[in-house]
This record gives sequence, C-alpha cells and structure tokens, in this order.
Amino acid sequence: MTADDDRQDFDPLDPRLEVAGGPHRLRDDPLLRLLGINWLIGAAVAAALAVVVIVTDTAHLRSLMMASSEPWIPMLLLFFGFMITMCSVAMGAAIMFLPKDDDDDEPKGGMKLEVLKLPHLTPALAPVRVGASPSRRRPAR
Repeated sequence: MTADDDRQDFDPLDPRLEVAGGPHRLRDDPLLRLLGINWLIGAAVAAALAVVVIVTDTAHLRSLMMASSEPWIPMLLLFFGFMITMCSVAMGAAIMFLPKDDDDDEPKGGMKLEVLKLPHLTPALAPVRVGASPSRRRPAR
C-alpha cells in the first residue's frame, strides 16, 4: 500500500469540512442583497425617467443635447444624475421601511432620574426709539 492509495479526492461538499471564517459571498448577506435589489430598481426607474425626459423634450433638453458637438456628454450626465438620485431614493426607502423590533415597549429598569426643570421664562419687552434717516425717506407725492 502506497501513500497515493491513502489519499482521497477532495470533495467540497463533504459535511466533515468546516467553513472557515473567511469572506462570504455578497449575495449571502441579506442587507447587501436588499440594497442591491433596490439599487437595480432605482436604476431602472432612473433610466425610464431619463428616457421620458429625452423623448418628450422636456425644457428643450433633447434639442440642446443634439445641438451640442458631442451630445453623449450631456446625455451621460443626465443619466448619471438620475441614477444617483433614484438609486439613493430606492435604497434609502428600503432601509427606512424595514420592520423595526418593537419588543421593548415597556420600560425595563434603568435609573429613574428626575429631570432638572427650569422655571418658565418670558422675554422682557424694552421700548426702542426708531428714527428715520434722511436717505431712507420716501419721496413726497
């Protein structure tokens, strides 16, 4: 029996192999997957809105772009601006609409400190004399 006979082929699906704590795929992280999906939604909305602006010639943007010597530059800027805005809106809305954990509705301990309460203050009114300067007077009619 040789050393080559003792060796077994490597099987990555072998349950005896443990996962090392190294980097995992981005698609496995639920938060990054949520952000990625909503980024794609924002990109689709941005592209659709930019196409609508160009097709309908809103504020004569299409005619201004086509009159340019290089129309791809303003078109790229228009698409990029819409992409930044709509992707940020979609990703921000996804984060803000996540369900929040409301398990701690009741106070559970902690120190009950009295808050320093200040007396209600009212501003003191002081008379002020106002005089008109000659340069600010209205001309007589």
